[in-house]
Amino acid sequence: MKKKNIPGVRTFRLICCVITILFCIQSAGKTDDFEVKEIVCKRTKGKIVIDGRLDEPEWKDAVQIDFVKIVSLEKPNMETKAFCLYDNDYLYVGFIAYDMDIWATYKKRDSRLYEEDVMEVFIKPDLFKDSYYEFEFSPRNVILDVYLYLGKKALAGNMFFRFAQWNCQGLKSAIKIKGTLNNWEDIDEFWTGEIAIPFRSLPSIKKTPSPNDIWLFNLGRYDYSIYQKDVSEITSCSFITECDFHRYEEWCFLRFR
Repeated sequence: MKKKNIPGVRTFRLICCVITILFCIQSAGKTDDFEVKEIVCKRTKGKIVIDGRLDEPEWKDAVQIDFVKIVSLEKPNMETKAFCLYDNDYLYVGFIAYDMDIWATYKKRDSRLYEEDVMEVFIKPDLFKDSYYEFEFSPRNVILDVYLYLGKKALAGNMFFRFAQWNCQGLKSAIKIKGTLNNWEDIDEFWTGEIAIPFRSLPSIKKTPSPNDIWLFNLGRYDYSIYQKDVSEITSCSFITECDFHRYEEWCFLRFR
């Protein structure tokens, strides 16, 4: 039976979702320190070449996204700067990850990239469905892409890698390194990346977002380094209050403009 579209229901659900997210933040006891971010994703008119350089003028006009340590929400030891843009075909993410010890050994797609240096992109286009996407990119430009269409249920046991069998067709990425990969005897500077996620390859949408559409969005980073006090530093653009990037109730809002 086809469900009737009752006027006002979608608006009511959106309000409930926002209230739930705000409640979670308040219950974390950190309302004096932060508020939920809204990241503006601007439409780009120029062409973005995915070469890892971030040298197009459009990147300079994009809103800069800063990271904090998860749980403590403190300023990171190693800074990360990120940016978002979009056009009719792609969501673009660019980043600069400062890193004194750039490390990545995995060479096969859908490996456990989170065990080494990695940048992660999470998107949840529909606020009212469980499904969301995770993309990981290593300094070697190895990719882990996952469509979690069962939501957090897919995280139970080792089921996560069942959902990693999905590959995002047309996904583009490029990485540049200022330093030497996997040589801990010198001091590296940073690695940069450009990513293009094709809207048409996302099963839950398959269309370009409209202006003022809102998604849930997060960027996460693992930095493993001999120069880190605790060996690793886990940071995020969202204010994540537990050691879990999948807490989408704490992700940022991404508003398309």
